Amino acid sequence: MNLLIIIILAAILQYVAPWWTAALVPFLVLLWRPSQTSFGAFLTGFAAIGLLWLVYGLYLHSSSEGALSNRIATIFSLPNGILLLLITVVVGGLVGGFASLTGFFLRKSTS
Repeated sequence: MNLLIIIILAAILQYVAPWWTAALVPFLVLLWRPSQTSFGAFLTGFAAIGLLWLVYGLYLHSSSEGALSNRIATIFSLPNGILLLLITVVVGGLVGGFASLTGFFLRKSTS
């Protein structure tokens, strides 16, 4: 359930707010609705933000027929835009995972 809440709220907020809402949403959701374990909390945030950024990145990649992501990939000396997308998904997933883990531990420390 937390996974779905994070995906929906982060998708809405990232449409109108800066990228770092990808950290704010999982933090607040896991602060409000805790997970059973710390690994579960991390995995929830990682999967939610990673999946959201993957879907949005694939949409941008396909809508420009790969031109935009391939050009950005050459700036970073990467062979293609798909590798850039995968790196972006991992970075976003780590941001979401550590943010949700922080929310989990903060809730646990105050109760």
